[in-house]
This record gives sequence, structure tokens and C-alpha cells, in this order.
Amino acid sequence: MTLRIVYANLGYSRDINGSIVHHVSRLHHHIYTPVAAQMRSLGFVKDTLRGLKPDLSCFVEVDQGSLTNGFLDQLPHLTEEHHTHVQVDSKYAREKRFGRMSISRGKSNAFLATKPITFESRYLDHGRKRLVYDIDIEGTRVMIAHCSLSHRTRIQQFEQLASWIDEREGPTVLMGDFNIFHGVSELRPLLRSGMLFHLNRAMGPTFRFGPYRASLDTCLVSMDIASRCELQIIEQPVSDHHMLRLDIRPAEVAADSAEAA
Repeated sequence: MTLRIVYANLGYSRDINGSIVHHVSRLHHHIYTPVAAQMRSLGFVKDTLRGLKPDLSCFVEVDQGSLTNGFLDQLPHLTEEHHTHVQVDSKYAREKRFGRMSISRGKSNAFLATKPITFESRYLDHGRKRLVYDIDIEGTRVMIAHCSLSHRTRIQQFEQLASWIDEREGPTVLMGDFNIFHGVSELRPLLRSGMLFHLNRAMGPTFRFGPYRASLDTCLVSMDIASRCELQIIEQPVSDHHMLRLDIRPAEVAADSAEAA
């Protein structure tokens, strides 16, 4: 069976698509996002997931309830009965605790799984956003990260992620919002060993801010599965980031397709 993974930066479901019109007319959503706007965003994501039927759905920028969103816990509005594992954690350092009125309270990453998994919530040594999910699903290791806006800190984070990738061999996926504003050369620490392949390097932008476009959301896969992977960028009109859908075909299916060609 093909393993399907969906990744998305939800932008805290503020219903801002990255256009100048939205950034101006919905500027107040950064201070307080109306529940109706959040439900509109979450409804789009939920409907999209129903159509895609992923085995693993991974999200960054999910709010567990904060002053800026009326203390709405967002993940339950994406969760359905077929999800056998539901996980959400603060994206900041493990020991970090925020008061009820802190704007950082509730800011999280999350994932939903429909198949058996094992996982670890790991935390990078540098930066404010530190959470990395390290998930094993059907023999594939999937790591989800949201990296720093600071270039210097990102490079430190990429070096540490590279060391984690080197911990073991086997099918591996590293996805997330890498914030590579300086371009793909920033990924050098992750690509220099030759173990990983940049799957969406030539696929176009995933992020929008007015007329500015960039490919910030990144999918790296190990060379042993690169030929079996199919990646799609899916427009997400409720966020300034697009969604990524990754299909990993079984080895025997990929071999049959190669022979037929």
C-alpha cells in the first residue's frame, strides 16, 4: 500500500492567504482571530484531508488555545474517528511554560495518524521554535520541523537535524517549514552527506507574502525511496503557506512501473 503523508503550516488558522488585501483587511487577526475565521480555515483543511485520506497528517502553527484566538483548541476540530493517534505539543523548548495571558501560550505543532506509529517529541538545542517530531510509520521515519526565522540559528538547527538523520539508515522523510529565505544553499548541512534528496527543489513556491514568493516548506527524502516518491503542492487559500502531499509507493510497485516503462 502507498503511504500518504500530508504536511501543512496552518498559520494558526487566521484565515490570511498571504495577499496584500488579506494582510491589510485582516491585520487584526494577528491580535485576535474571530472564531468564525478559525472555523472557516479549519473546515477547509478538514475537507481537504477527507479528500486526500492521508495515513499521517502533520501540522505546524496550531493553536491549543490562547489570548489571540479566544482560547479555542483547534486540533479537535481536525480530528476524526479514524485517527488512531492524535498528538499536539508546544513548539517551544520542552521546559518552557507560559502564563494564560502570554501570546506564546498554546502555539504548537501536531500530527494525526490513521495507522500504528511510534514517535518521539525531540527538541533542538537552538532557537525559540525547537520541536521536531520523529515518527516511525510502516517502516518509514518521518521527521517534522519548523525552523527559525534567524539565518544563523537555522544553520545550527540544520546541523543538528543532519546529525539526527545520521543516527540510522532506512527510509527517511524530513519535512517542514524551513524558512530558507536565503535559498536552497541553506540546506547544505542536510544534503552534504548525499543521504537526502530535495524532492521539491524545482516545484515552485510554497509561501506568499504579497508579490513575494518563496519555497520555504521543504520535503527531503532518503535516496533509497526518492524514486518511489510523488510530491504535490496543494494551494491552501486559508494560509500563506501551501500544503504538501507526499506519496511513497511500495518498492514492488515502483519496480513494476519501471519495468513497464
